Amino acid sequence: MSNPYISPSSEQNQRSSRDEIRGPAIALMIVSIIALALGSLALIGDAFVLVIGNPDPLEILIRSIWGVVLLLASSFVLFGAIKMKNMTDYGLARAAAIVAMIPCIGPCCLLGIPFGIWALVVLGKQHVRDAFR
Repeated sequence: MSNPYISPSSEQNQRSSRDEIRGPAIALMIVSIIALALGSLALIGDAFVLVIGNPDPLEILIRSIWGVVLLLASSFVLFGAIKMKNMTDYGLARAAAIVAMIPCIGPCCLLGIPFGIWALVVLGKQHVRDAFR
């Protein structure tokens, strides 16, 4: 449904921006979902090791805290990527792209870096920024 108060050229720019932002947003969503799935499996594995095996409790505690931090970061990137795809919150989309680029915290470690850079480059374009408003 188009807005009757927007000029045709403005509507075309918004559609073009939406097409341009779709790629990096979907890439960040996929990487975040992979990180959430793998992180959840790792936490479940840590729980099994804690119950069944004879682990070092400090090691399991550190791994579990790190796993929770990674799950929270991946969830944030996923939420921001959804906002990016829907073009509803520019600040959150930009923050999610930045978090994705942090090597040991972002989703899927090194895979988040190129997709985060791609998202920041696209988000930095003036017509894309204007389309969020």
